[in-house]
Amino acid sequence: MDNNLHNPMFPAPQGAPGAQSQVPQRQFANPYGTDYNEFNTVHDFWQRLLKRKKWILSVFIVVVAAMGLYLLLAKSIYRSSATIQIMQDNSSQSVLGDRNPMEILGFEQSGAKFYETQYMILNSRTMASRMIDSMNLKDYQEYRAIQQRYSSESPQEIEYRFIKHFLNNLEVKPIRKSYLVEVAYKSPDKKLAQDVTSAISMEYMKLAMQTRQQSFVMIKKWLEGELNQLAVKLEDSEKKLIDHGKQKDFYSLDGKDNVIVKKYIELSMLLTKAESERSLKEAQFKQIKEKGVDSPLITNNVLIQKLREEAIAQEAKVASLNKIYDANFPQLQAETAKLQDLRQRLNNEVRRTRTSVEADYQASLRAENLIREALVAQKTHVGNLQNNLVQHHILKRDMKTNEQLYQGLLARMKEASVASTMVASNVAVIAPADFPVKPYRPRPVLYLSLASIFGLVAGISVALLLDYLDDSIKTAAEMERVCQIPLLGMVPRLSLDIQDTPKEKGSHLLIYDNPKSHVAESIYQLRSSIMLSAAGGAPPIIMVTSPNPAEGKTTISLNLAATLALNHSKVLIIDADMRKPSVHKAFNKPNHPGLSNLLTGNATLEEVVLPTPIADLFFIPAGSIAPNPVEILSSKGFSDLISRLHTEYSFIVIDTPPTIGFADARIISALTDAVIMVINHNKTSKKAGYLATQLLFNVNAKILGGVLNMSDGDVLKHEGYIYSMYQDYFPTKYLTDK
Repeated sequence: MDNNLHNPMFPAPQGAPGAQSQVPQRQFANPYGTDYNEFNTVHDFWQRLLKRKKWILSVFIVVVAAMGLYLLLAKSIYRSSATIQIMQDNSSQSVLGDRNPMEILGFEQSGAKFYETQYMILNSRTMASRMIDSMNLKDYQEYRAIQQRYSSESPQEIEYRFIKHFLNNLEVKPIRKSYLVEVAYKSPDKKLAQDVTSAISMEYMKLAMQTRQQSFVMIKKWLEGELNQLAVKLEDSEKKLIDHGKQKDFYSLDGKDNVIVKKYIELSMLLTKAESERSLKEAQFKQIKEKGVDSPLITNNVLIQKLREEAIAQEAKVASLNKIYDANFPQLQAETAKLQDLRQRLNNEVRRTRTSVEADYQASLRAENLIREALVAQKTHVGNLQNNLVQHHILKRDMKTNEQLYQGLLARMKEASVASTMVASNVAVIAPADFPVKPYRPRPVLYLSLASIFGLVAGISVALLLDYLDDSIKTAAEMERVCQIPLLGMVPRLSLDIQDTPKEKGSHLLIYDNPKSHVAESIYQLRSSIMLSAAGGAPPIIMVTSPNPAEGKTTISLNLAATLALNHSKVLIIDADMRKPSVHKAFNKPNHPGLSNLLTGNATLEEVVLPTPIADLFFIPAGSIAPNPVEILSSKGFSDLISRLHTEYSFIVIDTPPTIGFADARIISALTDAVIMVINHNKTSKKAGYLATQLLFNVNAKILGGVLNMSDGDVLKHEGYIYSMYQDYFPTKYLTDK
């Protein structure tokens, strides 16, 4: 915001005293963006509590008084307790071993679930109903009172209220890391509290035994029904198995004992053997076919070897004879014929061997093919057999499963029959019910102590809540932060007791009436701040305003003007509040003729300037209530009047209407040398203080500072104004410490 810009609606007239200010201007900023902590120290927190000590004390007294009244009216309640032991029942396991039908079928809990279940049973509506019936609690006074109170309701509703009342007074507390449970009952009747506590363990024991017996009976009935169903199912599965065996020409043969399977296995073995033989014969045949007479099968033949040896010997013999004899020699011819015979025999033997190998190969090949064909045919039979066996095994397995289920359920039914006759108690009384001597409730000392603590905490909470919700300006630091103006002084709250005030009640001139009071001293300090506020002396024309009505601006204006006049300076105070004038009341003078009459030409300056009881102090009343104060104050006549009066008086103090809601203060501020903003302690809101100073800064008003008016004793002490140190110098009847 630029403070050098003038508002075109309210320009400062040329030559007006306020046109050239001696008061330095401040840069105005939004205070809500500032990080500020109201409680910087413990002392600040303590001062806020002291400020609202009446609220704290009131809440404390109300809470303690309410508790005291409750203690006077409340009935004495007695509490009797007993300790019982609950053990998990393992009697059925000791007889039946690990196969407990209750546990298998889910009727038996173990561990933490078991004990949680027992606690819930003790605290159940069933248990309460059994106790009410077994002990005839309806005949006792507290239950008769319930019946009389709700006599118009149905018996079922009254029964529900009995049960609810019983459970509200019953306590079941398990003792950690043990099997013990504390059971207690509260009642105005001592004997009834003890009797109920004593009887509840026995009733719980009966309920547990009955519950287990009922469970076993139910299990037996269920098992009988299941057994009948399984018997029918088992018979049906056996019939299906036999019928299937008849249809497929086998019954219960396993795969390895079946003739078809055996034959398939034997054919597989024969085929393997035939393949080996065929491979061997084939190799021999190929060898003879490829190598001919040089084949090892031929060369290694004993007969062929012998014939070859004889043929070789005969050839040698014929060759030797050819050398001696002629071809026609009979012996040569005979030996030659013998040689040809040997050769013929050798060739025949080779051919026979070759034919024999080939015949063996063809025979083995045919045997292999025949065996393979038989194996393929047998494989088909085996496949059909396997398909039939699968269905046969399914039927057989179904029969075995039904048989096992039947046998298992039959065994469980026998076990349940045995266990139902062996229901034992798992509850024992460790500590019997005690007789209550002293009331359990109420406890006066404890309750009053808790009420005191709660009342104190509640009172402090209420005080802090009220302080948080209070948006008013409470301290000088807050005023400076929110309004962005310096503190000129703090004025204490006035005491308007007519017996202690020399003048009539409602007098505003404390400087004149009580010059040595605390208020007067604060006004002197305000004057000192104004005198030292600017270079070259105090501003001669001072406007005093406030954000809202009834914040003490008129009182500040009057007393400030009086202090300036007591310094032998000629001072004039002008009541420019033409809407609700009040300056004339302080001097017991008429309100008209006054300023409005002077500016409208209906009075002269000499007629409106009136003397006061204080020497050198004069005032101009507001005059007749004008319908248009803004036009009158913004006229040239008012500006000329201020210029003329400035030459005749050392100081001019102008009391204006509130800044918010009226334009009068902004118009007059352009004609003044300094503006003083009066902030009412604990009344002026932060938004109002912020808005008022912003409105004045918008028209370039020369705000000198602010006055925290009607300050109480706590804030004065907080700011360092410890007036109690000066009791010997000033009377205290004008200061009210709250």
